[in-house]
Amino acid sequence: MKKHQIFILIALMFVTVFVFYPVLSADFVNLDDKGLVVDNWKIRSLSISNLKPLLLEPHLKMYHPLVNLSYAIEYRFFGVDPYFYHADNLIIHLLNTLFVFFIFFRLTKKNFYVSFITAFIFACHPLHVEPVAWISGRKDTLYAFFFLGSWLMYLKTYSEQGRKYVLTMAVSLFLFLCACLSKSMAVTLPAVLILCDWFYGRRFDKDALLRYLPFLLVAVIFSLSTYMLYYTPTEKSYLTMYALFVNFVSAHFNVLFYMAKFILPVKLSAIYPYFYDLYSNPPIYILYSPALLYGIFVLIIYSLKKTKVIFFGFAFFIITILPVINILPTGFFSVADRYAYVPLIGFGYIAAAFICYLYGIIKKKSFKVIFVSAVSAVLAIMCFASYSRAEKWLNTKALFDDMINNYPGQVSRAYATRAIEFMNENRVKAAEKDLEMALHLDPADSVALYTLGTVKAAQKKYNAALKIFAALSAQDYNLDKAYMHTARIYSETNQKEEAFRIINEGIARFPKVFYLYDILGLLYAHDKNYDKAIEAFQKSKRLHPGNKYTYIYLAQIYEILADYTLAEKEYSDGIKNSGENRDVMYVLGDFYFDFKEYYKAREIFTQIVQKYPEDFESFDYLGRIESLYGNYKKTLYYYTMAILINNAYAPSYFNRASAHMNMGDYALSYKDARKAVDLGYNIPEDYIKELKDKSGLAL
Repeated sequence: MKKHQIFILIALMFVTVFVFYPVLSADFVNLDDKGLVVDNWKIRSLSISNLKPLLLEPHLKMYHPLVNLSYAIEYRFFGVDPYFYHADNLIIHLLNTLFVFFIFFRLTKKNFYVSFITAFIFACHPLHVEPVAWISGRKDTLYAFFFLGSWLMYLKTYSEQGRKYVLTMAVSLFLFLCACLSKSMAVTLPAVLILCDWFYGRRFDKDALLRYLPFLLVAVIFSLSTYMLYYTPTEKSYLTMYALFVNFVSAHFNVLFYMAKFILPVKLSAIYPYFYDLYSNPPIYILYSPALLYGIFVLIIYSLKKTKVIFFGFAFFIITILPVINILPTGFFSVADRYAYVPLIGFGYIAAAFICYLYGIIKKKSFKVIFVSAVSAVLAIMCFASYSRAEKWLNTKALFDDMINNYPGQVSRAYATRAIEFMNENRVKAAEKDLEMALHLDPADSVALYTLGTVKAAQKKYNAALKIFAALSAQDYNLDKAYMHTARIYSETNQKEEAFRIINEGIARFPKVFYLYDILGLLYAHDKNYDKAIEAFQKSKRLHPGNKYTYIYLAQIYEILADYTLAEKEYSDGIKNSGENRDVMYVLGDFYFDFKEYYKAREIFTQIVQKYPEDFESFDYLGRIESLYGNYKKTLYYYTMAILINNAYAPSYFNRASAHMNMGDYALSYKDARKAVDLGYNIPEDYIKELKDKSGLAL
C-alpha cells in the first residue's frame, strides 16, 4: 500500500472510535450483562480449579468458553468496571475492521478503494452498534475476530506453498475452532471458503476437498452439539410441523428485514417485536416474502452474466445469516442487529464495488467531485446515525425507553425489563404499570412473571408471590431464584418445614447454584443447627469461592459459637477471595473494634478508604478509633471526611460534636449536635447535660 492509503486507513480507525465513543461511558445493561458478567461467578477466578466450569460447562444454555475466558481476564484486572469491557469490545471491532479491509484487499487483488469502503461500512454501519455497544455482544465481536482471522489466513494460502502453506492452513483451522468456541454461528465458514475459491477462480478438485474436510468436520461437530444443547425434549415438543412451516416461511421475511435495515437503518432496537405467532395465520407480508426473495435471487443469478460481485456478496450474506434466520428457533429473538455483524459484510462489499464502478464510468471531473461529495455525505450521515444509536446504550433505562418509543405496546420483554429498573429506583407503581403491559402483551413472559413475583414479595403479598413463582415455566432462567424467594417467603411466614422442602427441591434441581446453599445455611442457622449451616455454607463456598456473603455468614456462625479464630479466618479468606470485598473488610473491622483490637481495626478501615474512597462509614469508624487514642485532630479530619461524602449521615455529626466537646470547642460542638438532631439523631442525655454544664448551651 502507498503512504496516503495507510493514512486513510488510520483515519478510518479514528472515525470508528468517534462513532462508538459514547459506549465508553455506558454501564452494564439488564439484557444478559448481569447473567454473563456481573453475576457470573464462573468468571471470578482464573484458578486451575475454576477452568473446568469456565471452559467446559455451558452457561445460560450457551457454550462460548472463549467469551467467558475473555470476561474472566477482564475481571481479573478490572473487576466489574464496565469501561474496560466496552473498551475491549471497541478494540476487537477495530481489529475486525482491519481484517475486513485486508480480506477484500486480497480478494479484489489490491483494489484499495473497494476494500476501504467495504471496511468503512462494516466499521460504522448503525446495525453494528449493538454488538459493539453491548458488553454481552462480545459473542459476536469475538467470534467475528477469529472468523475473519481464519478467513484471512485461508486467503493467504493462495500465494503460499510447502511448509508455509501447511502452517498457514493450520493457523486458519485453529482460528476457525476458536471462532466456534466463541459462538457456534461461525460454523458457516467452510461454505464461505468454498464461495471464495469460486469467486477467486480456484479449481475444485481432490486437493480442494482435502482443504475443506477439516473445516467441515469442525463445523459438523459444533452444529450437532449446539442442536443437542439447545433442543431439550421440552424445546423439541414445540417443533410441530405447523411451527416448522411458519418458521420456514418467516425466515424469508427475516432475510428481507436485514436487507431493508442495511439500506435504511431506522427504528433499530435491541429487541424487535414478533412479526407473527404460532396461534394465528402469518400476516400477508410474511406469506409473500418467499416470492419476493426468490424474485430478487433470480435477478442476482442473472447478474452473473456481467459480474460475480453481486452474487458473491449476496451469497456470503445468506450463508452467514442462515443459522439465525429462525428456521429452527434458537433463542428469544427472531431477528437482532447483532446477528448481521458478519453477514452484512457481503452487502457492504456490493455497495463498495457499485460505488467504485459508478465513479469509474463518470467521465467529467466536476461530476466525479459531486459524486464523491454525495457518497461522503451518505457515509457521514451513517456515522452520525451510529453515534446517536450508541448513545441509546448508555444504561438499561435509556435502552428500553428507546425500544418502547420505537415499538410502543409491542415488545413485552421491553416493559418487563424496564419494570426491573423502576423497582431498583423504588418506583413500585411505575414498575407495576409496566408489568401489567408486559403480561397483557404476553401472559407467559417469564421475566415479567418473575419480576412481578419479587414485587409482590417486597410488598409482603406472599400468597400472590407464591402463586406467581409456582407458575414460572420450567425453562425460565430465573427459576433457581424463584426457589430462593419462595424459601424466604416460607421462612418469613414461619412455615419452616415448607422452607426446607422448597430449598432442597431447588438444590436437587440446580445442584451447582451456590446461593441456594446459602439460603439453606441461613435456614439451618435460624434453626440453631449450626453444624448443618456450616456444611451448607462450605458447599456454597466450594461452588463459588468469590461470594463475599458466604464468608460473612460462616464467620458470624463461628462468632456465635465463640470460635473467634475461625471467624477471623473466614473474614480474612473472604477479603482475599472476593473481588468486591468492601463488605467483608467492613465486618472484619467491626469485629476487631468490638474486641477492642483497635490497631487492627484501624488498619482494616484505612485499607477500605484507600480502596473505596467514598465509604463514609469507614471514615466514621476511623474517627471513633482516633478518638479512643485521644488523637482529636485526626478524629475531626475523619468525621469531616465522612460528612463531606454524605452530609445526611447524622452519626458523624454527633461524633464530631463529641470530639469538639473534648477539645473545648463548645460552639462548634453545639452546631454539630444541632445538625444531628435535625437529621433525626437521638442525642444521649449525658452529652446534653455535659454541654449545658460546660457552656450553658441547651439543645
